[in-house]
Formats: sequence, C-alpha cells, structure tokens
Amino acid sequence: MQRFKRAFAVLGFAVALTASPAFAPSASAETYPSEKDCSSIENPTIAQQGWCVAVNRRKGNCLSCHVIVVNPWPEGFPPGGNIAPPLVAMKQRFPDREKLRAQIYDASAVVPGSRMPPFGKHRIISAAEIDAIVEFLLTI
Repeated sequence: MQRFKRAFAVLGFAVALTASPAFAPSASAETYPSEKDCSSIENPTIAQQGWCVAVNRRKGNCLSCHVIVVNPWPEGFPPGGNIAPPLVAMKQRFPDREKLRAQIYDASAVVPGSRMPPFGKHRIISAAEIDAIVEFLLTI
C-alpha cells in the first residue's frame, strides 16, 4: 500500500508541476526519438545525445525509475518509472549545472543511501555522456 501511495504522490507531483504555467514543458526545437531511432539522427545536438543516452536501456536507462516530462513525448514510447523523482523542471530544480552533474556521477555522495546507480563513479557511462544528459535535462 505504501508503494502505491508513493507512486501516486510522484505522479501527482509531475502532473502538478506540468499543469503549473511556471513549470509547463515548452514546445522545443528538440525532437525526442525512440531508442531505436537514436542511432539514425544526423548531427544530433548535445541535448539529443543526452536524451539518447538517458533512454538507452544499456546506458542511462533513466526511464526505468524516472518519469521524464518532455513535449512532445515520442509516439509509442513507454512511460517512465515511478520509484524515483520525476525529471521535470530540471533547470529550476538544479540551477547549478555542477550539482546536477554530481548527482548523476555518484548520487550516493550527494544523497547518502541513494539507490541511483553511480553512473560516473562505476564508469557505466562516460564523462561526455554524463555531460550530454545534463545538457538534455536542463532543457526540460
């Protein structure tokens, strides 16, 4: 029961933030392809590269735990997970780019006991991939 309450609270948080004019996702020049289509993008922006790492199941796999709020959502793309905070209004939540980068690099150094994998510390993804994810996250 507690798990369901938390899931609804996380979903409610994402809905409340996206319904608020201050945090509404803006239509962006960025397009968000499916994981399969990521390899066929010609000259991707750094933010698109970050999206592709974030949604890649062998790399970031952020959707396994997080809801990512982007507009428009790729058609037919699976929804995100509900066991971690939603990735919404990231620029407002992390005005300091380095704090967001540190969170991705090794969340347990920032939040002791965090279940988020230490992507940089354990070399799950490269420093360039972390920077690309940060760039992407700061667009949402």
